[in-house]
Amino acid sequence: MKIAFITPSLRNLGPVIVLHDLVRLLKEIKGVEIKIFYFDFFQNDILDFDVECERVSFFSRCDFSSFDIVHSHGLRPDIYTFFNKTCKITISTQHNIIFEEYIVNNSYIKSKFVEKLWLFSLLNKNTVVAIGETAKAYYKSFFSFNNKVINIPNGRTLLQADEIPEEDLKLITKFIKDYVCIGTCTRVIKRKGHKQIIQSLVELKEFCFVLIGDGEYLNELQQLADQLNVTDRCLFLGYRKNATAYLKLFDIFSQSSYSESISIALLEAAAAKKAIICSDIPVNRDVFSDDEVAFFILDNIKSLTSAIKNLSHNKYKYENKVFERYQQEYTSEKMVERYYELYKSLIYEV
Repeated sequence: MKIAFITPSLRNLGPVIVLHDLVRLLKEIKGVEIKIFYFDFFQNDILDFDVECERVSFFSRCDFSSFDIVHSHGLRPDIYTFFNKTCKITISTQHNIIFEEYIVNNSYIKSKFVEKLWLFSLLNKNTVVAIGETAKAYYKSFFSFNNKVINIPNGRTLLQADEIPEEDLKLITKFIKDYVCIGTCTRVIKRKGHKQIIQSLVELKEFCFVLIGDGEYLNELQQLADQLNVTDRCLFLGYRKNATAYLKLFDIFSQSSYSESISIALLEAAAAKKAIICSDIPVNRDVFSDDEVAFFILDNIKSLTSAIKNLSHNKYKYENKVFERYQQEYTSEKMVERYYELYKSLIYEV
């Protein structure tokens, strides 16, 4: 079985992390050959796939006829494989619900345009893999041939992380020593909803917030913390490549997004056996139940503070429940097993 994966870049970002885990375990299966194709070059913060990787131009053509399967991840890879289908079997994994993701930061017209363009690029795919039942229903609504869309949940297995640098460890330990620590490790963009956690600190005097990550929305969060007089209980540490190593320092992990697929950060927190506060959106309910995480209503700070207090008082129950569910459904090994069965079934059909 020879598989070509196409990705925008090799950067250490959510969808690429999923791809990295997929490749890491697939290449251990006897008879599987893998090659990565990517568009954008970055010098730093890239993942080592330990297979052949080739940079290609979006405007050039590649001959994929020697591959059994071409598997694309992202808008440009999906468009590329629409106009450059030289392999009998093409698959796309959709790491988002298109319109929901784009409308947070863009106009309705732009969001609809991207949605239509992206959906058009999926028309020639043999299979579209959605992440979760909510996403599956979204994509199936656009295709008359509904068996084209299947659900394979993301999976994530935490490997041995690098140690936290001594300087960071001292800083965070001193910062959190008098508080219950709410923490998260995500990109700092508006869609992630971090502002809600900062707003909740006004009432939650015994709590602090640690954000590991960087992004375009960081200045606004810092200004909000200053306006609400909670700056002394907010630590914006910036980007760290080994972010999962910091999970052990958090009492509560926050997943406060307005829109998601199955969040990699959420699965990492579950894998680390963390108590999780979670925005009440359909995609998150695809993953965990009320017994496993504490849900709150988006932009309802009273709901959020109540959920955090409940989570804090029942921390160990939530930690055990979410970890049990994670082990059953959301390891990288489970994800790869599902993809491998898909690949075999498509090759058999052809």
